[in-house]
Amino acid sequence: MAGEPRPQNGGAPNDEGKPHRGRPMGFAGLGRTGTFRCVVAGVSWLLVLIPAALPYLYVRAFGVNVVFADAWDMVLVFHKFFSGRLTFADLYAQHNEHRMFFPKGAELLLGLLTRYNNVAEMYVVVSCFLITAAVLLVAFRREIGLPLIFFVPVALLIFSFRQYENMLWGFQISFAFTQTFGVLALYLLSSSSRDNFRAYAFAAALGSATIASFSTAQGLLVWPAGLLGLLLGSVARPGKKVLVGLWGIVGVAEWVAYFVDYHTPRGHPPLLDALGHIGTAPGYFLTLLGSALFWRPEHAYEGGLVIGCLALAMFLATYGRGVLRQHSFWISLLFYSLFILATITLGRSGMFGVLQAAISRYTTFSVLAVASLYALLAKMVFATTASVLRTVLLLALFGIILLSAGVSYRDGIEVGRVQEVSRERAAHVLETYRSQPDARLVALYPRPKTVRRRAPLLERLGYNVFSEPLPPDPSVRHND
Repeated sequence: MAGEPRPQNGGAPNDEGKPHRGRPMGFAGLGRTGTFRCVVAGVSWLLVLIPAALPYLYVRAFGVNVVFADAWDMVLVFHKFFSGRLTFADLYAQHNEHRMFFPKGAELLLGLLTRYNNVAEMYVVVSCFLITAAVLLVAFRREIGLPLIFFVPVALLIFSFRQYENMLWGFQISFAFTQTFGVLALYLLSSSSRDNFRAYAFAAALGSATIASFSTAQGLLVWPAGLLGLLLGSVARPGKKVLVGLWGIVGVAEWVAYFVDYHTPRGHPPLLDALGHIGTAPGYFLTLLGSALFWRPEHAYEGGLVIGCLALAMFLATYGRGVLRQHSFWISLLFYSLFILATITLGRSGMFGVLQAAISRYTTFSVLAVASLYALLAKMVFATTASVLRTVLLLALFGIILLSAGVSYRDGIEVGRVQEVSRERAAHVLETYRSQPDARLVALYPRPKTVRRRAPLLERLGYNVFSEPLPPDPSVRHND
């Protein structure tokens, strides 16, 4: 896999010393034996598959089946379904800023199969991350063309325990759908440049983008990111005009449909709240960006600053060389991530402040920016004669990713244990809600009255914690 292909003919004298087309120059002459290639391939797959397996083990170790926080809205969906009153409007209705039509549908179907077991939802979330990684791997091999060993940092990013909040909260299927179907849409869009299945790839891209759009508000940003990818792509001019036109028409229609009857959620800032707090917006954005790698807000801010400088240096080093057009998928993916982080900044930085930018749930979007930046830098270093600047940029980012991976696994396990204890106590409170005071019900939802109204619905269905025998009080077991 890592070796240079053997020439098919003797090669003309003036071809001597030139690298084989499509093979990075930095690997000329490396791995001339089949044994070496097998060893490298085996090690590479091992280093990719181990991070891919860890989220499943993480959910198995720390996942707890209990309804809490925003997930209580799904109880009403189940109640309406079994009473025959569930409508399209119930699935399409706003949840905060989001229209979670497809995530609600997935949770409903999965809930019917598992009696609303939240751990099953967590496995769906990490499976979405697996699909994201698989799409990025295919794109990496197709566009970047480097050996599999160079994909390992991308795998470490996608499967990082930095995403613990989404991994251990089944309701976050919405964020997972936005990431996975957004990535899939952008890749299918870049694949539409191939004539043999252009129409099928484009149609699938439209479908994937629609799922992303009606999973969270951030999913709508796949449309401008995809438009950028189309404009940069290699589709022939007449075909490009058709694809751009269709993509634009469908995108505008879905944006309009999304905001029909839209209202600002009570207790939430308006969508452009940051415009009144310009001073905090840059720090919030950089912290969001750096949170893909670092847990503490101050470190995340510094990391975001470094990543931003690396991205700027990369664009300056490649400006005018046609490199960006050769990698339309990775460029559109980078901007998809940056667009999402920018909208989160606009809607959150003013009311919540910079510290809120370092929470785990947003990492699902920021890792895409770091992964795409790494892929582009790796291609630029090894595809041509490497310059000192590009090599330094790549080594800096590679080192930061490896460092953050070690910290992520250590801190992720610690926070996973804390989450497990907290959720087990919450599960016991829910199971015994009738005898619990309001002061303990707030562990399930800030408004205890909501729990007292909706918990009986779960109990009558025998769903969630009520599908299992009453466990012992976890506060006693964990204090032994």
